[in-house]
Amino acid sequence: MKLDKVKTIIIKEKVKNPNVTVKELREILLKEYGIQISLTRVARILQELKKSGAIREVIIPNENNLIFAFIEMSFNNHHFKKWKKAYEYLIGSAHVVMFAVTGGVRRWKVLAAFRSFKEVTMWIHEFLDRHGEFVDELNLMFVYDIYKFRFSPEIFESSPPEFLIS
Repeated sequence: MKLDKVKTIIIKEKVKNPNVTVKELREILLKEYGIQISLTRVARILQELKKSGAIREVIIPNENNLIFAFIEMSFNNHHFKKWKKAYEYLIGSAHVVMFAVTGGVRRWKVLAAFRSFKEVTMWIHEFLDRHGEFVDELNLMFVYDIYKFRFSPEIFESSPPEFLIS
């Protein structure tokens, strides 16, 4: 999907206020950007953005009520064929909030949320019990304070007005 000026503005405004209504978006487009479009068109653009994966609507619980664990993993190359089962386990885990791949020694990064330290211990134990052959090293760090847990709408001001979402 190509993100034109209007779509980029709508994303920016949804980041600024996730609860903004279609009517309010239409008013913002007119008053702040001089763009006049119908309520129906704004609603359709939102549907297109969601359907294409350009935006996601998620509920994020208050981080003060959870324990966050940041986990880094490196792999045992002798058992690399077992990567897919470990990958699927992480993707399917209710505790995993973010799962990313990076370069370097510890290539998988996982941000997971738990309700207790006991849950963390049990989850790590179960993961290593199932996929320990594949994991060469696991580094577990607890996140004690979260100072920012959101996107800033300004990110869309510094981006080119048009870019592609695949």
